[in-house]
Amino acid sequence: MLRFAQTAELIAATPSKLAKITLVADYFRALPVQEAAIAAIFLSGRPFADCVEAPLQVGAALLWRVIAELSGKSERELTEIYKRRGDAGAVAGDALPERAGTRLSLADVQRAFTEIAAARGPAAKAYLLGELLGRVTPLEAKYIVKIVTGDLRIGLKESLVEEGVASAFGATVEQVNRANMLLGDLGETLVLASTGKLAEARMRLFHPIDFMLASPVASTE
Repeated sequence: MLRFAQTAELIAATPSKLAKITLVADYFRALPVQEAAIAAIFLSGRPFADCVEAPLQVGAALLWRVIAELSGKSERELTEIYKRRGDAGAVAGDALPERAGTRLSLADVQRAFTEIAAARGPAAKAYLLGELLGRVTPLEAKYIVKIVTGDLRIGLKESLVEEGVASAFGATVEQVNRANMLLGDLGETLVLASTGKLAEARMRLFHPIDFMLASPVASTE
């Protein structure tokens, strides 16, 4: 997770679209494929693929409470950080105490997200989120919270992540886009791209798919 957070920081600091895509592609190539698949989903600002119906149901008030408890800071101090930074993830990164962390993998973090999604009630979710954030560095916490809120705010849209997948594995953007549209899973799309099997992507019953852009036709016939 630390490497993911460090890469996200580099992407955020890079204004060029092409440079962002290069950073994403290099990052994917440096990871084992299954880890890269999770990274693709996280870089899209989501804890799970689109086709996974498992909302975290973690609201702003719950996030704020967990950050306050872990940081030991007052409401006034956290509000001042938020006014300065304007982002819950950045508040976590600034407010939480420095710690070495326990070297969680992206798979570890996604398993924690799965537990949070399955937990019933705000108290159980707050406990699990606190456990997760208590095991990572402030920089990792920053991006875990950003994923929870659904917006990394690093200038990286899903379409750019798709371009990163295409660049990393020698596919065309059109192939990656179509496979992701059919599967509703950018991680699975990356796995297919890594083995040159994007053409095997098939729409599945009872799974959501992305909208397609309409194309004009010359006549009703």
